[in-house]
Amino acid sequence: MPASIRMARALIDDNPLAAVSLADLARESGLSRFQVLRGFAKATGLTPHAYLLQARIHRARRLIAQGTPLAEAAFASGFADQSHMTRVFVRKYGLSPRLYAGGFL
Repeated sequence: MPASIRMARALIDDNPLAAVSLADLARESGLSRFQVLRGFAKATGLTPHAYLLQARIHRARRLIAQGTPLAEAAFASGFADQSHMTRVFVRKYGLSPRLYAGGFL
């Protein structure tokens, strides 16, 4: 993976709760927005936005497994609200956060 893309990925990994724009990633990596988009997708298999959502939903899953209420897990994971988290969660894991939480509580 090129160093410039590693730098862009690190910006997301260091704080997945932050609102990181493609312009921010381009500035951090020293590439154009389009170069970041193509290079990031080539290196990780995901666009920067999809990568950010993946990082956030993994965090939400861990919080839910620890017994955190769903609305709090959504907020603590950087989602706009619980329904946004639920849509992403269902797409990623194939079941709702409530059903997932039921397996742990």
